Amino acid sequence: MYIDYDEIEERKLKNKKLRIMIIIAIIIVIVFICTLIGLIMYKKDNPTYITTYIDGVKVQNFDKIVDIQTDEKGKINIYFQIRKFATYLNVANKGFGYKDYDGEYDIKTEDVNSCHILRDKQEVVVYSKGSKSIFKKNLQNNSNEYEEYTIDKDVFNNNNVLYASQDGIEKGYNVIISYNEKKKLFKIYTLDYLIKKQAEKINKKSFGNYGKLVYERKDLNNNKSIFEDVLIIKTNNNKYGLLTSDLEKFILEPKYDNIDYFPNSKTFSVKSNGKVGLFDKDGNRKIALIYDSIISMGKNTNLYVVKSNNLYGVIDVNKSENDNIIIYPQYDRIGINVSSFAYNGVKNGYILLDELIPVKQGKYWALYNKKGQQVSDGFKYTNIGCSKVKSGKNIYGLLQIPELKTLVVSDQSNKYGFVNLNGNDNIVSFVLDQVYIKTSEGKDSYWMSIINNGEETERNVFDYLIPQD
Repeated sequence: MYIDYDEIEERKLKNKKLRIMIIIAIIIVIVFICTLIGLIMYKKDNPTYITTYIDGVKVQNFDKIVDIQTDEKGKINIYFQIRKFATYLNVANKGFGYKDYDGEYDIKTEDVNSCHILRDKQEVVVYSKGSKSIFKKNLQNNSNEYEEYTIDKDVFNNNNVLYASQDGIEKGYNVIISYNEKKKLFKIYTLDYLIKKQAEKINKKSFGNYGKLVYERKDLNNNKSIFEDVLIIKTNNNKYGLLTSDLEKFILEPKYDNIDYFPNSKTFSVKSNGKVGLFDKDGNRKIALIYDSIISMGKNTNLYVVKSNNLYGVIDVNKSENDNIIIYPQYDRIGINVSSFAYNGVKNGYILLDELIPVKQGKYWALYNKKGQQVSDGFKYTNIGCSKVKSGKNIYGLLQIPELKTLVVSDQSNKYGFVNLNGNDNIVSFVLDQVYIKTSEGKDSYWMSIINNGEETERNVFDYLIPQD
């Protein structure tokens, strides 16, 4: 049998070339796949667009409402369109039901330099251009009072759109926002989501002698303590305590009858045997459990109204417990109802012009300062502010004139005058029948009037009033 060795060698050579080509092809495919994976990983770590998750739900086009700026020091500052932020929360969870509007909440205007965000039966928050303060009203307790929060940067207006910083959005909407610059990734968690997750963790754990604990989720203000890593919990026999959010330590053991949280002062009203006291978030007692009720006086977080034997006073918790009463609880009322003065921009009825505390005894009012010193000449005012004004378009009740640092007050003949921060009410004679705000063409002005023999004489306050020291 004849064997063609040349043919065999040629076949071997062809097979070798084929194997080499296959190996090269495999190497090329592997290099391509590795390159592709590398590109995918690089794009994942260095994306060109922003990805956003709200409570774990991916939302699209969130970057449209975000303004990311880098300052001269290389620090990133993030701002958000205030009203549109509500829209994206509703996309993530339709149950939120946020609504957003131009203007203030209690005043019906179309002012693009302010806006309010409403969550029905929960809360409303008001933002204003150029301000580092936002105001929140709890709609669960039907209170007329707003809570004031200070944010890190001014609200600003760009093309009739209001923007707030990350801090402003977090405090206004009760959310936590994180941003990974490299991954261009926003993760946003709402208060609802956070408390739900905490409740799930608590339900899975037993707490020594106390057994299973309950984390209630109905009260909005109480839920906000989670932002300070503190949880209000209760036992099966309805005793309340404070627990760290990592579930590892009791700040206050669950042995109290009730606990409520004051978000703007980060303190807790604690009730036992029918009496209440005050504790801070670290469990330090600030007010002994000897009062009938305690109310925070707002942004000035060191001041609280206390009630004892149906009478009211004021405590300064920055002082020692033995010397913290600055207005003894012997008066019929502390603070006024501000609902009639919304247009005047008044949101806190406990402290007016950031200094004066209205105190009522019997039928009459006096004015104290934040140190507890009486600045008015006794209890002699029948009204603080003029709320009953003539009917007419764009006419509103007047309580204070911030530019002049004066309050409107009435004497025992029910005639109106003015008093300044020093208690001087001789600025003008008590002869005025009404004092009010007029607005025309978007501008506000202060007016006072005297009615004589049925005829009214009006005068502009700034044309006449010169406050005296």
